[in-house]
Amino acid sequence: MDLVFLASAVSLDVLANIVLKYSDGFRRKGLGFLALACIMAAFACLAQAVQTIELSVAYALWGAAGLCLTAATDFILFGQRLNLVGWLGLGLMIWGIVILHRLN
Repeated sequence: MDLVFLASAVSLDVLANIVLKYSDGFRRKGLGFLALACIMAAFACLAQAVQTIELSVAYALWGAAGLCLTAATDFILFGQRLNLVGWLGLGLMIWGIVILHRLN
């Protein structure tokens, strides 16, 4: 059940980022507030997940998965691509999570 909460937190985080992009800098207030609601729901799910998953691991997975999936949806929906430095950053982040997971 903890992984379901963590996956829900990641999904809500990515959804919040997409809706935030569509809010056009809060010019569309309804979408802006929907993004805030999604972030709050994501934190609520993360709070449930950290009851059984170590905080450092859960937060790292939540952040990394959210960032990777947001980058992927950014490419799919908006056609924005990462440059070499962006890919390097994602790789280092994934590497860091693997190291963090191995140390625990």
